[in-house]
Amino acid sequence: MLKITTSDTSPLIVIPELTQPTVYLDYGVIADLACDSVTGEEFRGCLLKKGGTLYLSWAHLVELFGLGSGPTYNSIRSYLALFGRSFVLIDSDAQAVIRREKEWSPGKQNPVIDEEFLRCLVANWGGMAELDVGFLLDAVDNDPSLFPKLQVMHRGHKDTLKKAFDDARDLYHRDRDARRKLDGARYYYAAGTPPTEYLYKQITRECVRTNEQFNASDGLDFEHCVVPLSYCDFVVLDKKWARRCKKITIPSTAATVFSGLQVDRLIREIKVWPK
Repeated sequence: MLKITTSDTSPLIVIPELTQPTVYLDYGVIADLACDSVTGEEFRGCLLKKGGTLYLSWAHLVELFGLGSGPTYNSIRSYLALFGRSFVLIDSDAQAVIRREKEWSPGKQNPVIDEEFLRCLVANWGGMAELDVGFLLDAVDNDPSLFPKLQVMHRGHKDTLKKAFDDARDLYHRDRDARRKLDGARYYYAAGTPPTEYLYKQITRECVRTNEQFNASDGLDFEHCVVPLSYCDFVVLDKKWARRCKKITIPSTAATVFSGLQVDRLIREIKVWPK
């Protein structure tokens, strides 16, 4: 959650505190909860009661603003605003997070925090309005240069990911040596270190080896998966991606994965989480 404080030298300090349980929801799951007043309120209520944190990423914002103004956008905006400051913004670009993890040292910001978006939030805050997700969405909406920048960044990133997976899958299916090498690769996780790179390799291999179609939206779903899986207590993904996660070996320190059809199980897990 976002903690607001002051000091003798800084009148406004916003500190992201990753209070547990931490939860990341696929965009489609957020949309479903926003439209389901009973389940949506039950999830929000139990998460806030436990003092937990909702993780959001730029991938969420790109998908949300891609809707344009309308009933669905307004429903999601209103729902997310109800979480108050019990959220934090993370970077869903797995490679960027992995690079920061390798440079991390005590005293530095957590590698998963999206500092650029937090600065945008604070820069547009006058200190009077409630500092919630709704305010963040308004700040992005009111900056005519920010969302086009997000769209360009997202489109290029998504296209790059899709091409990389298409090329890797083509090589895997036509080159016997490449297939043998990928099938035989062994990935190891060192206890006490972030599992992001390990999970990136595991999920990448699963996506390359599958015969399921890898479409343009899968690139974004890949981003919804790797980093949250590494840093959250609970992750809720669509059914296909939840199934892919079940096929790999996930360290015990990584998130527990649910599909969008298992939100009731997520709520039960949060309710028994020690406060």
